[in-house]
Amino acid sequence: MNKTVKNVLVLMFLLFITTANGRSAKDINSSIDYATFLSRNDLLWTKMPTGWTDGAFTGNGKTGTIFYENKDGLYFEISRTDAYDHRNGTSIYTSRYRLPNGHFTLSYSGKSVNGEMRLDLWNAEARGVIHTDKGAIRFRNFTHSLEDVIVLEVNLEGNERFDLKWNPDTIQTSRPAERGKPGTAPYPMPTTKMVDGTFVSIQTMPESELYNTNGMGEGQMATAWKVVENGQGHYLVFISENYSYPGTDAADKALNSVKEAAGQDILSFENTHREWWHNFYKKSFISIPNSRLESFYWIQMYKMASATRGDGPMIDLAGPWYKPGTPWPGIWWNLNVQCTYAPFPFANHSEEGSSLINWLWKYRKNLEKNAYGEGRYAIGRSCPITLEREIRTSNDEAGNLGWALFNVWEQYRCSMDDQMLRDKLYPLIKGHYLFYMKYYVEKLADGKFHLKNSSSPEYTKADYPAPPDCNYNLSIFKWMLRAMLYTNDRLKLNDPLLAEVKTVFSNLTDYPSDPQEGFMIGKDQKFSYSHRHWSHLMMIYPFYEYTYDNKAQGEQIDRSLNHWLSDPAAFRGYSWFSAASMKAMNAEGDSAVAYIIRSLDHPRFPTRPNTFYIEAGPVIETPLLAARTIQDLMLTSYNNVIRVFPALPKSWEEASFHSMRAEGAFLVSAKRQYGQTSFVRVESLAGEPCRVKTGLSGVVKAYGSRKYKLTSEGNGVTGIDLKKGEWVVFYSGKLPDLSIKPVAVTDPINYWGTITKSTKNSEKNNI
Repeated sequence: MNKTVKNVLVLMFLLFITTANGRSAKDINSSIDYATFLSRNDLLWTKMPTGWTDGAFTGNGKTGTIFYENKDGLYFEISRTDAYDHRNGTSIYTSRYRLPNGHFTLSYSGKSVNGEMRLDLWNAEARGVIHTDKGAIRFRNFTHSLEDVIVLEVNLEGNERFDLKWNPDTIQTSRPAERGKPGTAPYPMPTTKMVDGTFVSIQTMPESELYNTNGMGEGQMATAWKVVENGQGHYLVFISENYSYPGTDAADKALNSVKEAAGQDILSFENTHREWWHNFYKKSFISIPNSRLESFYWIQMYKMASATRGDGPMIDLAGPWYKPGTPWPGIWWNLNVQCTYAPFPFANHSEEGSSLINWLWKYRKNLEKNAYGEGRYAIGRSCPITLEREIRTSNDEAGNLGWALFNVWEQYRCSMDDQMLRDKLYPLIKGHYLFYMKYYVEKLADGKFHLKNSSSPEYTKADYPAPPDCNYNLSIFKWMLRAMLYTNDRLKLNDPLLAEVKTVFSNLTDYPSDPQEGFMIGKDQKFSYSHRHWSHLMMIYPFYEYTYDNKAQGEQIDRSLNHWLSDPAAFRGYSWFSAASMKAMNAEGDSAVAYIIRSLDHPRFPTRPNTFYIEAGPVIETPLLAARTIQDLMLTSYNNVIRVFPALPKSWEEASFHSMRAEGAFLVSAKRQYGQTSFVRVESLAGEPCRVKTGLSGVVKAYGSRKYKLTSEGNGVTGIDLKKGEWVVFYSGKLPDLSIKPVAVTDPINYWGTITKSTKNSEKNNI
């Protein structure tokens, strides 16, 4: 027996005893050096940013800052996500808008010559240096991951000195056109005092008819800060903002936060901050050869965790980075919320994304008021943080709440958290169903259930009135019916309402459609002019009710998508991202990536150097939807099939991901090499049926702790008898190298930050 044959037989024997005889099989190696990997995705500035659209930002899900250099020095905006006005009414323009707060200016004695900066994703901190004609100022900033404290560290070199000044905002509506109306008077300017060596700026919010707060009680907002000098030009600044309503204890809370932080060893304080972030990043991993998109993705992961936490406020359009003068001082529900929360579940970050369901549940009484009571739930187009906004019961976007609940449904399907489904999600879906049935659903002479007139987001105009059977609201309603039937069966609820739900579902009208142009806006209303929303196509994406698994449905998708894409004049960033995800459904990876790039480089609404996005004012949802689109190239799951690398472009010969989530509560990892899938690892967390479209060429094999039963189901789908707590590696041919690591990128690293790219990779960018 020659040596080669002997080695092959030994390998076959080892594989046999590890898979057939129950011995532990060696799992994949995913020892990723996240610190080194994420450093290639950091934002870098080879010159200091000069505005909100290219500034560095830090946050902890509630408190945050964005900073840049202007003529006065370093500008630090300080804001808090849950700080909303509490005047009578629910208008986010005149009474219940997001509150501005103020900014610090760190000025220096010398004249600024040049500067550079890095936003370190791994440690969630920004650091940089500003060179002046008198020396230099080295600075570092982080918003503590667990405490409502912003830390600014300053080191002076040469003859440089600095001064820190607080500049409070005038607390009034950010919409100039609304100012001067009765009840919109600005609150009194804040007062600043020192308490035990700590400054505090106190913004009172009196109860008065002048401010339209009569009967509402008092509120307070406060910003506290303390400068600690450690000698040899080293300073630490601790900053905290707090907001209280009802009540006036914001100043006490802000002062206590600063006192406790300043009393700790800075290294210990820093370590607890970093530990949280390091654990966050390690929950999942994606690496692709396009550095621009890889960096963009990881910056959005950082942005997500900076903007919310499971036990914190839900994300509005600004997050913790308020921009003075924003025209969008609230929460929008006809696309924005839904796009914002789209990437959380599949990135294995449902814990942070739980702020959506927890906030909806917390304010369900207001959702009930919006729908005029009796156990019904709904919400209009926009609202304040307390979710108060009645919905018109004619000609309105009936399904906005339902679409947001679908975000939570995706979270459920990726976790199979039956308790969350039973206790929170199902009751909210049921309440929204009751709202539909009360105001929008009717049975007509054809024996079918139809929707009365309702709006597709922003499509309704004088020449295009709200139609019956509006596809936006109809697709949401149909998804809710399916979800209710599924939940009742899974949880054995025996809900007496389900007999009606089954009847409605079985007799629901078809989607209005045109033979040549595909899905219409609604009955007798074609898609007739360029529109940035894809709201009439939601049965395609994100609901995956229509897919290419069915040939006839695939043809309908093509007709509908091509017609929408034929007139992109009104498209915005999210338009192209959603189109990319729909192209990904048909394995059109090159088209999908082209659409992503087209969105990032939009001539009127480009993604900014810090990955923020503006349409008249900051809107946080579009970059986060892009993260979901990148996920859709790597992993999708619908029709009870996990689809691995469903739409990578031909040029991406290598790619890898680890511990992404798929529907059915599966953790999925995979590696692609030389243009082919190398292996796929699937771990079952809930014991759901497992069917995988691996993308492997040749006979699919299984490697794991026992001998698995594989079933070829056609169209590249493999079924496996995977049980809860088990994992399996799919491969073909010889067992490959079972390692997950970053792939080589083909374009310069550290794309985002300063616009000057030529020096991005120079040795001087080692800050």
